[in-house]
Amino acid sequence: MPQFDTANFASQLFWFGVIFAVLYFAVVRPTLPKVGKVLDARETQVAGDLDRAEQAKGAADGIRAAHETAMKQAQEAAQAKVNAAREAAARTADARLKDLNTRLDADAEAAAARLDAARATARDGLAATVADLTSEAVAKLAGISVTPADVAKALKA
Repeated sequence: MPQFDTANFASQLFWFGVIFAVLYFAVVRPTLPKVGKVLDARETQVAGDLDRAEQAKGAADGIRAAHETAMKQAQEAAQAKVNAAREAAARTADARLKDLNTRLDADAEAAAARLDAARATARDGLAATVADLTSEAVAKLAGISVTPADVAKALKA
């Protein structure tokens, strides 16, 4: 293989240097500043994007804090309304219970009065019946005529 022939090394090194120099000055040298500008622009864009991201994060944190504060206030307001509704319901229930107790007490007193009247009527009726039966029994057994009024006086005495 001619590439590995030692006599050709000097010419190979010469052409290597020439081609390298041509490629360096024709390709790398003109494109290197363009690549550097692209890298600088990209770095600037990335830095700007990071700054905007930080600003957006700060704004989002502020919005989240405001949202949490608003939610906390809304929860406290809702809890206050619930407590007020509970208290109002308890007051209404207490008022109804007092009204019901008053009506039940009045009904119980009226029932007790009716019961007392019924007892009195029953006692009077029983006393009259006892007086009638006693006067009839005395008349049949002893042959004495006794009026029911006399028997009632004797029973009361």
